[in-house]
Amino acid sequence: MLIQKQQQLYFRTKIKKIISYFCFHYLYYNLFAMLFALFQFDRIPFAVPLGFSITFEIFVCYYYSNKQIVKMLDHVLHIMAYNFVIILYYTNLQYYVFGNFFLLLSFAIRTKESCSSQITHEYSSIIRFLKTFYRFSSLVASVCVSLKLSKYVEWTWPQAFWWYWMFLSALVGTCFTLIIVLISKIINEIFKQNQTVPQEYKSLLWALYNSIISSILSVMWIINTFNQLGLDIPIKIGEVLFYSTVSFNLIIFCALTKFLWDSIIDFCVYLLQSQETDIELQRELPTSQITQQKQYEKRKAIHQIFLKKLSSAFFRQTTKEDMLQQSQKLTEIMTERGQTKKILQTIEIESKQLQDNQNKINESNQKCIICCDNPPNAVLMICGHGGICYKCGLEMAQKSKECFLCRQQIVFIYEISNFNDDLMKVVTITKFNY
Repeated sequence: MLIQKQQQLYFRTKIKKIISYFCFHYLYYNLFAMLFALFQFDRIPFAVPLGFSITFEIFVCYYYSNKQIVKMLDHVLHIMAYNFVIILYYTNLQYYVFGNFFLLLSFAIRTKESCSSQITHEYSSIIRFLKTFYRFSSLVASVCVSLKLSKYVEWTWPQAFWWYWMFLSALVGTCFTLIIVLISKIINEIFKQNQTVPQEYKSLLWALYNSIISSILSVMWIINTFNQLGLDIPIKIGEVLFYSTVSFNLIIFCALTKFLWDSIIDFCVYLLQSQETDIELQRELPTSQITQQKQYEKRKAIHQIFLKKLSSAFFRQTTKEDMLQQSQKLTEIMTERGQTKKILQTIEIESKQLQDNQNKINESNQKCIICCDNPPNAVLMICGHGGICYKCGLEMAQKSKECFLCRQQIVFIYEISNFNDDLMKVVTITKFNY
């Protein structure tokens, strides 16, 4: 138990650092967009947004690199690229294209590191893909703009910004992906095909907001940029509206993140624990058993789930009414405890006579109805039939994939323990991937 608590504390500390890393980057991109827009409208010199980027890279390298050579080298390469651009700008030299060497080297080492990752969860795969795509978009953007500025190609500005449409499409695609994931979670919850915790909904909504507002700001920035370059787009945004939107987003983002911080951390801890468990299982199991292991995933129930025992072989997930009724029962028991004590004293003799019979009944009820050996600590979901042990339930799901009573497909197996009277607490959840 102590080791599990220490491990969970380690996961929480690690996740907090990762989420704070993302938040700092998100704030940086918004502030950089505002500073660069100020430069575009001749409000500040060019060195201010680039100097801000250099300061940010130094800060992140110091606090978040964890002395890892690859990450530190990545930040150093970006700092060198920013300094190179500043020098060229103020010396009026047209060699911007050579600054892409630093970004190309950075992209290569970070992509190699990302490809070697062992994490395979759906959310981790999406995040890893988006990070790689963003780095690739940044590299292509730098190459296209530098070729245009160095006059190596005779593109128009819309042609030089073709990469931006790819980047904007990725942002919009991310929004639709998150919406589809959110809708699928809701549908699965309605039809009881999956158990989605509230923390996952909150985390998805938080990510969806960030994606939508980032898409809006990206559209506003490119419209202002094209207008500043003399393309005279019919839509006019203006600098005041852009500054106001960025400022409003910074306030909303900080408030929303503070409000949902614990929920986001809890959900990410759950994902990280799942990934660590998968990696450990893959290391421990022989190659011939890895395919079989992927058929199901066993997770600890980090959120409280209770089942109401309707009979020895049938359970139903509790509702708020069940919990309220159970609470009222406990209150009544506490108030009547004094009277109960007197009654128990009067029936003590009768209780001894019935003890033998009760023991026999308990022994029959506390054995798995299949193997008649282990205690019944498993419930098949989504049908809710139980009275069996976890081992028999697992074998049943792997062989027949159907409940032994109703022949309904086994989607989950809940491993349970006694909580109070007819309420059972879910300890672990095993999900099957047929």
